[in-house]
Amino acid sequence: MNGFDDIFEEFDKLFKDEMKRMRKFITMMGNIPKDDIMERFKSDEPIVWGFTYRWGTGMEKPEIRYFGNVKPEKPVGIRVDEEVTPFYDVYKKDDGYEVVVELPGAEKKDVDLSVRGTELIVNAKTKYKTYSATIKLPSEVDTENVEAKMNNGILMVKLKKSESGGKKIRILD
Repeated sequence: MNGFDDIFEEFDKLFKDEMKRMRKFITMMGNIPKDDIMERFKSDEPIVWGFTYRWGTGMEKPEIRYFGNVKPEKPVGIRVDEEVTPFYDVYKKDDGYEVVVELPGAEKKDVDLSVRGTELIVNAKTKYKTYSATIKLPSEVDTENVEAKMNNGILMVKLKKSESGGKKIRILD
């Protein structure tokens, strides 16, 4: 067997492991009796739960991100939260990252945006919903070079990678 076959065997193993984990979670969600769900969610708010599954070049393992207002409850179960985790995606660019966040119903004035280390923190409060997400970035970014635009509930944030790989020290005589 050559190295190329080994790569595909490893890929197949990782994919199968992730699919088992996803099936287990979906089965758990499906096994909650309807009456229990209805009892927990006595409100006019819709129940929203979804996920994105992403595995690309350079990623060690697949990434699963959940969105919506349904949150897992430990050890087993779910709850509907007033805060909604918005759907988002992070795109790598040559000099940084572009983050797109869906905040339906939100306007620029509703959004609070900050960067801390390798995290982009998004909070928005509208008349109907409260959104909150801490988005993990692949590396630190230059907090002085952040550009954000909002259009029809879609937030687009451009971040440049941090150039601070250290500081040159001058040696004195």
